[in-house]
This record gives sequence, structure tokens and C-alpha cells, in this order.
Amino acid sequence: MRILFFFFIVLWFLVTGCNQNIDTPLAEAFHKKLYLSEIKEKIPFSTSKEDSLLFIEQYVDEWMLRQTLLAHAKQKLTQKEQNFSSQIEQYKEQLLINAYLQKISSTPVLFEVSKEELDDFLNINKTEEPPEYRDMVKLNYVKLSNPSKIYKKIKELFFDDNERAKSIAQIEKICSDTIEYYLDSNHWFYTDLIENELPFSFSDLGKKENQEKLDIVINGNRYLVRILDKKEQIQPKSISEDRKIAQSLIMQQKKAAYITSFQDSLLAKALFEKKAIRYPIIVNY
Repeated sequence: MRILFFFFIVLWFLVTGCNQNIDTPLAEAFHKKLYLSEIKEKIPFSTSKEDSLLFIEQYVDEWMLRQTLLAHAKQKLTQKEQNFSSQIEQYKEQLLINAYLQKISSTPVLFEVSKEELDDFLNINKTEEPPEYRDMVKLNYVKLSNPSKIYKKIKELFFDDNERAKSIAQIEKICSDTIEYYLDSNHWFYTDLIENELPFSFSDLGKKENQEKLDIVINGNRYLVRILDKKEQIQPKSISEDRKIAQSLIMQQKKAAYITSFQDSLLAKALFEKKAIRYPIIVNY
């Protein structure tokens, strides 16, 4: 399906010189249509053809998912749950989607961690001879695709030292549920427990100077990381603290996987029922 879709995108580079005034529909979902003109004006100037294709494809995917989630949120949430009168109007659609995803993932029993899961997690991450001290870190991070059309804006906000609280609020609204991020500034984590969640080593980063703000591209993803504080923690005699931290991490993994699977199935159902439709992309550029 994706290969076929990409083939149709390529056609808009091949078809030129006719029907200049016809606006091409790219997708339809829940009685709304997305037209090429809406995307063309958002493509950055001097973008290459290859990057333009990638931009359009990502934009269509995000638009269709957004319309599908929005339609279900409006249908399933009560009027009280849809009331965000204190918020700015331009964020209303995103707030509805956030509220809907929060509602379907608010049942704790869905993400309970069994003793076996916890033991397996700790066994995978344990060292044979635990050190006397363990490194701990407070951090924020945002994981983006590379390239990403929101990268420059997110980076500007993420590394802003002047109005940090305001910047974090804006990042949360931009990222919403579609991007992996962690912006809590209150919790300490053992670095050896969270290194499996992020594809780089904190011990290696610690050997370099001025590593409080990191912009790292790995495996097709871009990670913006901000180290808020670091310390050494003496190794506790019991493992109760380790288990509590590990349990929290596993629950967050389960919740993120659940929301991703839910969104994918919701959009697939909408496409199957013809409530969301994708059209071939044929463009005169």
C-alpha cells in the first residue's frame, strides 16, 4: 500500500503543463477533504523534490490520523469532556484528541506489571557486580523522525533557557500523542535503567564537556536531550527502589504501545469502512 501510494506521489513530478487551475484532492476522511494546495503552501522554499515527496506523504498520514481521531473523540466524549473554553481556539482539536486518548488509556489494570515482567526487566539490566555508586540523571527528551518538519521549532523551544515552563507547554501541544517525549523535571532516574530506552550511553556522554543539550541522530530518528541535573547515588542495600523505578518504566512502555496500536487500528478501520479515503497524488508543480 505504501509503495503504491509513493508511486502516485511521483506522478505529480511527471504530469506538468495542463490543468493548472485544478486543485487535486489527496485524501478524504469523515466528510473532510485535504487538497494539494493546502500542503504546497507549507512546503519550505527550495525544498528538493525528494524531500517534498516525503513532506507530502508525512503530512497526508498525519492529517488522516488527525481527522479519524478527531471524529471519534467528538463522538465518544461527553459535552463536558469536550468543553475546553479556557483554552485558545486553535488548540481545540488537539485537546479533544488528547482527552480521548487519555480516556481510553486511563484504566490502570491495562498496564499492570506482573512479577515475572518486573523480574525479567531487572535481570536484563542488572550487572554482575553492582557498583558502590550509581549515576542518576534528571532529563527531558523529545524523539522525532529525521527529517521532521517540526524539528526547528521544537529545538528552539526545547533549548530555550529563558521561559522554560512556557516552552514546555508549547512543546506538549505541538508533540501531543504522536511523538515520544518526556518533559517531567522532578524525577531522578538511574542511567543504567533508562539507557535501554534511549539509543546512546549516558556514561559516554558524561566523558564529554558541555553535554547538557544534545541533538543526536541515530537509526533514522532525531533525539533532542536536555540533561537537567546529574548525581551519584550510593547503591541501596535493598532493590525496592530499583523495582519501583523499573515498574514505572514498564508501565509507560505499555501505555505508549497501547496508544500506538489503538491509533493504528482506528485508522485502519476508518479506511476499511470508507470513512477515510486516500486518493492518488497527481500534481502540476
